[in-house]
Amino acid sequence: MTIEIGVVFAILGTAMLLFITGWIRADIVAVLVLVSLAATGVLEVAEVLKGFSSEAVIAIAGLLVLSAGLVRSGVVRWIAERLNDIAGGSRKRLTWMSTLVPGVLSGFVSDIATVSLFIPVVLRLARKNDIHRSKLLLPIAMAALAGGNLTIIGASHNLVVNDLLRTSGQPELGFFEIAPVGIALIFFFAVYTLIMGQRLLPGENEKDAAESREDRTDLMRTYQLEDRLWEVLILDNSSWVGKRLQEIAIGSGHGLTVLSVVRHDEPQLHNRVDFILEKDDMLLVSGRRSRVDKLVQKHPGLKVLGHPSQPEKFPSSSGELIEVVVPPRSPVVGKTMADLDFRSETCLTGVAIWRADNPIRTDVGTTPLQEGDALLLYGPGDQTRSYDPGPDFLWLQQPRGEESPRELRHLGKWAALIMAGVIALAGFNLLPIAVGALGGAALMVLIGILPPRLLYEHVEWRTIVLVGGMYPLGLAMEKSGAAGLVSSLIADTLGTLGPHITMMGIMLIALLLTQSLHGAAVAVIMTPVALDTAGLLGVEPKAFAVAVIVGAAATYLLPEGHPAPLMVQSPGSYETRDYLKFGAGLVAITLLVVAVIVPLMWPF
Repeated sequence: MTIEIGVVFAILGTAMLLFITGWIRADIVAVLVLVSLAATGVLEVAEVLKGFSSEAVIAIAGLLVLSAGLVRSGVVRWIAERLNDIAGGSRKRLTWMSTLVPGVLSGFVSDIATVSLFIPVVLRLARKNDIHRSKLLLPIAMAALAGGNLTIIGASHNLVVNDLLRTSGQPELGFFEIAPVGIALIFFFAVYTLIMGQRLLPGENEKDAAESREDRTDLMRTYQLEDRLWEVLILDNSSWVGKRLQEIAIGSGHGLTVLSVVRHDEPQLHNRVDFILEKDDMLLVSGRRSRVDKLVQKHPGLKVLGHPSQPEKFPSSSGELIEVVVPPRSPVVGKTMADLDFRSETCLTGVAIWRADNPIRTDVGTTPLQEGDALLLYGPGDQTRSYDPGPDFLWLQQPRGEESPRELRHLGKWAALIMAGVIALAGFNLLPIAVGALGGAALMVLIGILPPRLLYEHVEWRTIVLVGGMYPLGLAMEKSGAAGLVSSLIADTLGTLGPHITMMGIMLIALLLTQSLHGAAVAVIMTPVALDTAGLLGVEPKAFAVAVIVGAAATYLLPEGHPAPLMVQSPGSYETRDYLKFGAGLVAITLLVVAVIVPLMWPF
């Protein structure tokens, strides 16, 4: 082993230690790797910086913008909402569709965006159909990870592997060339979820404990609203169907306040005189649980879905909570919200008042306002974003940026066409993925889906820096001979058992590494090794490259390895053992799929 190889191994080992321990941020570790390779003379400066000009990095940036355009224009939201229509009331159908649809979608859209859009939709469907949310949320995240194997743009590490294939002189993978592997994974993941997964995930007997662990935001805790907000569903047989909201007298008759009426996941302006209630409308009600129970008992055909689990962005609607304060000398001092006709003027509803270190949660609309009062308001996202509190009030907590503003949804068809065009150009090899993605991103800006000021906010710069910084490590392993040394060791150890076992060994190493490392880092480390090993055995290098792609995506055992499984941990109230129990079967399925399909697609 030469000194140069020793230096590369030292840099690699230190980087892996820092990735696993988390002592330093992953993107900073990547930069340190880049600097170390240049400082030790392993690579020239031009070689060290080559990663940031690679097709993989450029394609990732463009695809992130395209993905954001699909989200902002409402395309992803529309697809997610169709689950409600397709699933109906069938538990099996809902489980099946909530696995297949996110899996397929994540082959073209960021898996993080896919999971974030599906979480609120599935939370509502789970409550509506009396299915514990833990039965659905983790399968969604895992299916999204598996869906990354559908196309070459399905995950950032796919592009890294493909670019390393190209730079090594091997033919690149086609846009849909890996699709059979992804299709098989998504299908068998869905079957596994239906047959075995439901038994392995936390069940209904843990519901109360899970809900008690549910994360609450600061506003919810501050105003002590955990037991005051309720979602009430109007069923088909309710006598309220076809009635105006004023006719049911929920306020005067039951002492409750209707904050919003949600229809098809959209808050309605129910203060209109002609607003008519329909079946499947969801009422967001403020008041004591005892009063809500009396309401449901008196009016058959109503169902209490429970508390909103994400109070600042309710899972069953695009409504949210905001907070304002009454400043000194404000003209509203001494007046009530009813005096101000606040609800009619702003389409926002007062939920609570904070005064003298205590919340006021009853008779909010008829309580005279004082200087220093903080008001907690609820309303549709488009209304909270257009609301101007001055000069009567000042902001305490402003609304968040909306993922898919209503005024942009008419551009959804254009966003879908742009994405389809990029896929077609890349799929038929008419244009490199990086060029097509950049062109598509530019079109998203030109037609107004993404304003220039938000363009760079949707590029995950940490991922860009991570990939660009780690990219030279693969080149260093190849140039120094480190990759060849590891490849010889693997070939000598497993080669006698045949290329099939050797390929599975490489995939298993990538799979284990990706539980703690970013998939792109795993791709950079393992792809040179995989290609060199294939060369030593004289077999098809694409088969070994695909094994790395699938292994680097298989973050099934630990939530910290990828944002998608981590995102569902809190709303699903999962513990690490839940990931291990559920993920072990997925690892077995992944190994089996790769063992059978990859040699058929790319014969040795």
